[in-house]
Amino acid sequence: MPYDWTGFGVRARCRHEGGEGALRVWRSEWSPNVIRIDTPTVYNRTEWTVEQVKQLRDVLDAAIREAGQ
Repeated sequence: MPYDWTGFGVRARCRHEGGEGALRVWRSEWSPNVIRIDTPTVYNRTEWTVEQVKQLRDVLDAAIREAGQ
């Protein structure tokens, strides 16, 4: 699945201690070789379903491929 890296990045849904949320994977045009990940919680107690982990893996793989171009 192709992901659009322009704009605000790609969100991967998850659940954390506050409820439903999303992790955001993005790249800055000023540092294109750096992949940034914004987490929904400061406590890192995020729970992922198997399907959510698969989506996160796909998003991270796409970010790595894009950074390598």
